[in-house]
Amino acid sequence: MHQTVKHLRGLALVSLAAFLPATAAHGQYQRDFQPDYDVSDTRTQDYIADVISLASTLGSAHAIRLLCNGRDDQYWRLYMQELLGVEAPYQSRLRSSMVSAFNDAYSAESARRRSCDEGAVSAEKIYANTGQRLANTLAAANLPSGVRDRGSTAEQ
Repeated sequence: MHQTVKHLRGLALVSLAAFLPATAAHGQYQRDFQPDYDVSDTRTQDYIADVISLASTLGSAHAIRLLCNGRDDQYWRLYMQELLGVEAPYQSRLRSSMVSAFNDAYSAESARRRSCDEGAVSAEKIYANTGQRLANTLAAANLPSGVRDRGSTAEQ
């Protein structure tokens, strides 16, 4: 599973890096900057749906990870923060939708599972595979093939 998660993380970050906004000189996103338009309006509905689905998938995986590994394991939450930094670093409808999807999926998965059993571990693997598929879909639809090909081998 570790290789799958590592591969998912690499694919998603590489595939989404093309949409990085300009960063401040100190390397942090200028989160207080408010663009005059909602950048999510420039993206296709399929793209937005996939990004929101990826956020939801991360929320579900985060709930299971906390259940199995304890509250200190923030792996999927940190991944979500990275995804937000790439896809929606500024306040926007897209950012709000992504955060809501993550939180709703987290809450639903937390309510569904009360113990870390074989089913929970299996579900986290399924979420990781789903996330990888979504990241690949995003990369295929939004990056030139040369960039996608380099990104898929970077983590191997």
